[in-house]
Amino acid sequence: MSWMTQRVDDRLIHGQVVIAWGERLRPDRIVIADDAAASNDWERDLLTSAAPGVNVRVLTVTEAAAEHGAEAQRAGGAFLLMRDLETALTLVELGARIPVLTLGGLHYAPGKDKISDYVYLDEADRRAARSLIARGVRLEVQDVPASRPQPLESLDPALRTA
Repeated sequence: MSWMTQRVDDRLIHGQVVIAWGERLRPDRIVIADDAAASNDWERDLLTSAAPGVNVRVLTVTEAAAEHGAEAQRAGGAFLLMRDLETALTLVELGARIPVLTLGGLHYAPGKDKISDYVYLDEADRRAARSLIARGVRLEVQDVPASRPQPLESLDPALRTA
């Protein structure tokens, strides 16, 4: 069973992931692929305690890519969380098979354009999105399980020719 959702969210674990997604899908494990969090004891400890009753592991992107296939075969369910599209692209380039990637929160920053209420992209994000799409990854925008997923290309005219 394993990968129940593979999600890009710049907040990684937060209430929406734990409550909305967690209560609906009930994962046994959450894997966070994030070099900065994996190298910071304080952040790693905070993230591993953010989902009570769920085994949370914070890995470097290289470690997460190396374990991705084995996790896909494990019993029970798991979430994969990453902070940005560039990390997702790196995971795919390192061999992770991600057929669908849910974009759940890429928030406003200077230079980013609004795509939805919770997804903002700049040119670097779009380059990573185009590369992911070219590698066969379907990108869907969805904040909570009760909302309907929307293809990223349908929301961003700059990606419609990708």
